[in-house]
This record gives sequence, structure tokens and C-alpha cells, in this order.
Amino acid sequence: MVEILIRQLKSQGFDDLVLTVGYRADLLRTYLGGGEAFGARITYIEETEPRGTAGSLSQLSADQPLLVVNGDILTTAGFCDIVAKHEEYGAALTLVSYPSEIPVDFGVLHTEGERVLRVEEKPRLPALVSTGIYVLSPDALAMVPDGRYDMTDLIERLIAEGRRVCHYPLSGVWIDVGRMEDFRRAQKLFAADKGRFLPSPSKVKRKE
Repeated sequence: MVEILIRQLKSQGFDDLVLTVGYRADLLRTYLGGGEAFGARITYIEETEPRGTAGSLSQLSADQPLLVVNGDILTTAGFCDIVAKHEEYGAALTLVSYPSEIPVDFGVLHTEGERVLRVEEKPRLPALVSTGIYVLSPDALAMVPDGRYDMTDLIERLIAEGRRVCHYPLSGVWIDVGRMEDFRRAQKLFAADKGRFLPSPSKVKRKE
């Protein structure tokens, strides 16, 4: 899955990649190397202990927006479009959202005062969820402290300070493989249509 993301990023003009690794770091380094096989440059930040979803970013600095992507997703996201929209928003941080449904395992009451109007049995409630794809401005990146820190911590701090946090609604495919049923769904989808996830390289290149 990491290789798929690397190939997608390269095809969209992202040539300079940094991977945060922990579990089986040596295997990933051996397999991916310095990125030569993909026509990209890959460097690594190795976590000797868990540092949350954003802690490793404290090791980076940037003078332009930084794209951050979780490594356990299968998606058809247009990463260049996401970065461009972040710049258009003038945001400190942009997170990519995706429409989902949250199952409720109980009967949900629809009421008016003390009256029950109806009971909806085990509904699926619509919600926008965070996809694990973010764009950070240089100022937002500089706010990440050394140590364990989550992206939600950064988002909450930015909002509390009145900074502009926006979301980019993603269409197309997005699957987080944290559940076995979703992992199997991602496997089937990729096997059925690899070209959808591994497009030919774009002629438009972004500045590094």
C-alpha cells in the first residue's frame, strides 16, 4: 500500500518524499530504498517509540505547504488538487474529508418534547470523516512540538487560536484498511482495476 501511494505521488509530481517508519522499519528501507526505483527521493524518520500521528513532523521544516498522507489508505485522491485548494483557502491546515455512514446499534428515538414520533431501528447516520490526508502551512508545521503529538491536537490548537482550518471534500475512492473487512475490500478493488490507482505519470510537475 505504501508503494501504491509512492507511485501515485510520483505520478502527480511529488518527487521528494519523507516516510515515518517504526514497525518493520528495516524491511521498508530495504524494499523502498532511496526511491530510485520510483524516480523519487525517499528519506526516513524512524520512531523508536510511538509519537502519535503528527509527532514525527517536528523533525521537518518547510517553506511551502507540506502534504501529509497516512500509509494505510487506498485512494484515488488528486493530491495536487488538494494542495492547490489549500492554497486557495489560505488555510493554516486543510484536512481531506470523505462522506461516510456511522452505524448505530440501537433504536434511535425521534421526539418532540416528551412525545416519541418514531423509532428508527439501527440507522446508519451520515457523517464527514477525516481521511488521514492533510496539508500544513509552514507556520502550522512549526507548531508541532517534539515528542508524542496527534494531528487532532494540532487541529484543535489552530482552531483555538483562531487560525483557518478547512476541509477538502474528497470524491472517488477512499478506504482505510484498519478493519479486516475494509482491507479485503481494498484488495479486491485494486486487483480488479489497478490502472485506476496507478495512473500514468502526469506531465505537470509541482515545485519540490
